[in-house]
Amino acid sequence: MRVKSEARRQAIVDVAKEAFSKQGFENTSMSEIASRVGGSKATLYNYFSSKEEIFAAVMESSATEQIAGAFKLLEEENDIRSTLLNFGLHYLSSILAPDIMAIRKMAINEADRSDIGRHFYENGPKKGWLLVSNYLQQQIEQQRLITCDAGICAMHLKALIEAEVVEPYALGVLTEVDEQLLIAVVERAITVFLKAYQA
Repeated sequence: MRVKSEARRQAIVDVAKEAFSKQGFENTSMSEIASRVGGSKATLYNYFSSKEEIFAAVMESSATEQIAGAFKLLEEENDIRSTLLNFGLHYLSSILAPDIMAIRKMAINEADRSDIGRHFYENGPKKGWLLVSNYLQQQIEQQRLITCDAGICAMHLKALIEAEVVEPYALGVLTEVDEQLLIAVVERAITVFLKAYQA
């Protein structure tokens, strides 16, 4: 029974993800999600108490599938430059994926009307970048990086990795991002970062 329930829950998340991506959060109703799943609104409420809760599950599911892999790379035993280059490339590729970008835009759009934006940040970017901060703190303690606030250091790294492509891509100025461009962008970002922070 539990497997069936998990499968049903995942089906709701998958259907909602598609609906949110195509129509936006505001234009997608609980009734429509229920109809697409092939059940009643009552069935939907057995799994989720609100549309916001479904959206939160969609965000967590997408982040787990795509972005988590980038943060796992920080656990590998490589030199700091190689580790950050690997991490940066996987992270940037993940956040530029169309479904992740769509979710990010929706979270920003909904931030004024609900807790969706805060929930997105708390359960997505904040958790991931805390892992980066912890990794950088280890590098500081091993005297590979200068003594500094690891949290601020992580935010500088994030800004450098995202600087060249994320905003232009999100706004449709940049319509295509290939791997060669991403490699070049990340190499420049990590070079600047290490010039500022390497011991």
